[in-house]
Amino acid sequence: MDWRILFGLTVTTLWMSTGIYYVTRVVGWTEFQSLPTADIGSFFEGAFAPLAFLWLVIGHFMQQKEITANTRATSMQEQSTRRLELHSRRDSYFKLLGLVQEQLGSIAGFHYLSVFGPTGNGEVSLEEFGTLRSEASTGDHSLFIRRMIGAAASNSDDDEFLKDMLYGTQIRARHSDNFKRTFGRLLEAAESVDTDEMLREALLQGSAAGLYYRIIRHVAGEEEMNPISGARDGAS
Repeated sequence: MDWRILFGLTVTTLWMSTGIYYVTRVVGWTEFQSLPTADIGSFFEGAFAPLAFLWLVIGHFMQQKEITANTRATSMQEQSTRRLELHSRRDSYFKLLGLVQEQLGSIAGFHYLSVFGPTGNGEVSLEEFGTLRSEASTGDHSLFIRRMIGAAASNSDDDEFLKDMLYGTQIRARHSDNFKRTFGRLLEAAESVDTDEMLREALLQGSAAGLYYRIIRHVAGEEEMNPISGARDGAS
């Protein structure tokens, strides 16, 4: 039993016992019964008014207790719902991540063909490119991304080569912008499911796609820090 109810019952018992004692010992039941009806009503009104106020206050505090408990339960339910929603969004994100990584690998593959294939400097034949594509399709989606990073790293001091490799033609510029836009959306999706930004940092700083994304931004003039050499733009 709640202590408020126990307190109310105790006070009520003492109060009514005192009232009965007063009528019995002081007034007398015979004299009390002979009182006018209005006086009897006034007596009961005065006797029970404090009890009514007491139980009104107890009821108010009991109601506040119930409201607090309901609020706490609602808050816990909302937190649980948010956790389930976040978990569901994370599951959806990781499913999306695999598809986007495959898409980024394909973009880098066609970009690689444009730079080093027959229409580029001719270092890679169509047969060799087909072999690389088969290897990438078996699960190594970052194969062409790593090759593009390797080419950029080998020529990190040659700004003209980097600009030609990434933006030398309309096709290359379209591939670079498409890769940058796709990876940027992937970062935005990561931010929405990871409040600590650990996933975003892992993608941006710890993945081949993230490094290639930063290289493209650096060559495009959108990122001052050179992600390959770690030097400031123009400070090599």
